[in-house]
Formats: sequence, structure tokens, C-alpha cells
Amino acid sequence: MSGGVDSAVSAFLLKKEGHEVVGANMRFWEYPKDDTCSTEPKKKSRHTSCCSPEDMADAEHSARTMGIPFYALKMEGDFRENVIDPFIRDYESGLTPNPCVHCNTFIKFGEFYDKATALGFDQIATGHYANIVHLPNGRYAIAPAADQKKDQSYYLYGMSQNALQRTVFPLAKLIKDEVRRIADDNSIPVAQKPDSQEICFIPDNDHRAFLKREGVDLRAGYFRDPMGMVLGTHDGSVGFTVGQRKGLGIAGFSEAQYVLEVRANGDVILGSRKALERRIFFLRDAIFQGVSKDDPVWQNGLDSKIQIRYNGKRLDAKVFLVGTKGEADCLRVELKEPAWAVSPGQAGVLYHPQEGYIFAGGKIKLQS
Repeated sequence: MSGGVDSAVSAFLLKKEGHEVVGANMRFWEYPKDDTCSTEPKKKSRHTSCCSPEDMADAEHSARTMGIPFYALKMEGDFRENVIDPFIRDYESGLTPNPCVHCNTFIKFGEFYDKATALGFDQIATGHYANIVHLPNGRYAIAPAADQKKDQSYYLYGMSQNALQRTVFPLAKLIKDEVRRIADDNSIPVAQKPDSQEICFIPDNDHRAFLKREGVDLRAGYFRDPMGMVLGTHDGSVGFTVGQRKGLGIAGFSEAQYVLEVRANGDVILGSRKALERRIFFLRDAIFQGVSKDDPVWQNGLDSKIQIRYNGKRLDAKVFLVGTKGEADCLRVELKEPAWAVSPGQAGVLYHPQEGYIFAGGKIKLQS
């Protein structure tokens, strides 16, 4: 239970169905002494994130209101190792990381799932807007939720077969308005709490400030064109992302300049919007859901829909399983039409073209 309305209603619905439900909140880092739970109302920021002390208090309040036990789990070390540190390393390598994917893969449906299993629980449940399907080939896969605007399937491609078999998403067939109505009708205290919007460990959404606080060398250097000519200087390449146009701090060009590439040496390559179009790229560290990596369908290319950013349009693609530089589980993606601003480090998720469930997913890289 994160402290929001979605996980609270999920717990409520499961209890209503007759399940024995226990609420659990994951604590991801230590907070300063002046950032603790208090009975006094606090001024709300215009940014909303999750996992704060106030969120934990809201989760416990919801659980007590529903009459279910509630526990807080200390997972600071797990979160640092599996989410924050990879986030920092990816930015230092010129990539655009997706920490929510790491959190779901390695924490919620990794370490937390393992803890729940070790304690003897039959299933875990969360407030994600997603569905789970059991396919004729015997495999389990994530499928989109009924609420297309809230669908979170993109973030869940990393769930293992074991986790998929023993996870419940009570909101799979509900839309957000229905969830809030259920909360209101049953006096769940977080019924009208705003949704979390930012990365939980960067509530002000200032990535570069966070990285600086973490001691990262932001690597001041040069803006260059694709031929290597210097276009200007910047105070740090770490934190720029492919496709970025605003906030570059340069002017005087006849056409808008976009980030084409962020190099580990501090160079940021700029160019036209057209130069960001790409038809072929790769997915490293692939994780397989609806189709196993041993399935022969990969040999001739699997017809798929691919999503390369959250809320992005799903694109037609043919995908091949390839081995590159020792990576056995690497996928080559060939798009039917070019995509714009394919960003290394972001998740690329493959969906069945008609039925919509996830085939597989991985982290985007541009070269083999």
C-alpha cells in the first residue's frame, strides 16, 4: 500500500471478496529528522510523488480504517542498489534511465515478492492499472488495463513468470473514476488524494540537481554537430536526454536544435528534428513474457507492436532475437516506419499486435 487511492481500493476489493488481506508499505530511504510524519497539516507542494512519510501514514490510516493489519518494510538498501544506483550509472553513461521499470522489476515484483513468499503469503496485490493473462502456450503475460489513460503495462515487462502467477491486479477492469467512487462510497480516507506524478526520489523533478547532490560529475563540455564542429559549451552533459530541445542554453540557429546523442566524454551532439528519426535499434537485457526466448518464432522475426516511451504510440515492428557482444538476450527491432527520438536506456516493450499482451521487453540501445 503506497498511501494512494489505487492501492487502498485494491486492498478493499480483495477484503470484500473474502481474502485475508495484510497491508504493507515499503520504506525506500531514510528521511531527515524534520521530514517525519506529523499530526499537523503540511503545506502541499505543487509536485506530487509517492513513498514519503506522509504517504506511509496515509497507507496505515487506510489499512486501519478497513480493519486490516499493516506493516512497514525497511527496503532502503534494496532500493538504493536496484533503483537509485543504476539510475545514476545510466545518466553517467549518457543514457536516459527509467527507474519505475527497475522499481517494479527488482523491488515490488522482485525483493518484495520474495519477502512475501518467504513469509508464506499466497499472492501479492498492488494498485497498478494492468491485467495478467494466462496464454494457451502456458505462459503468463501482462496485458493492458481497461483504463487506457492510466494503463501501466509498459512499466511491468520485467515481471517474471513466477511473479505473474502469484500477483493480482484488482483494478485491471476499472477506470480511475470508478476507483475514486468506490473509495468515496466506502469512506476510504485517501479517496480524493492526488495521483503521484514525479519520480519518487526526485519530488521536485530536477534530475540534474539530484545528480549533483549525489556527487555526480556533470561533465561540462561542448555542444557539437554530427561532424564534430563545436556549436557551444554546456555546464554538464549528464542529465541531457535524446530528443531534448528546451533548456539547452544556445541560440542563433536557423532551425531548432535537438539532442541527438550524449557521449560519455561530455560531448552533446545536436542536430535537426529529422536527424532523430530511426528505423532500426536494439533491446538489451531482454525479459520474455508471452513468448519464451527459445520459441522458434524469433528466427524469422516476430511481428509486434513496440512502445518506446510511456504513453507513446505503439509502432509496427518485426523483431529478431540476436546475440551481440556476448549478450544472448538481445533483440533487434526493425520498425515499419521511422520513429522519432528513440532514447537509449528507455524501455522498449513488445506487444501482441491484436491481443495486446506483452511478448517481451528490454532497454533500448542504438547500436549492436
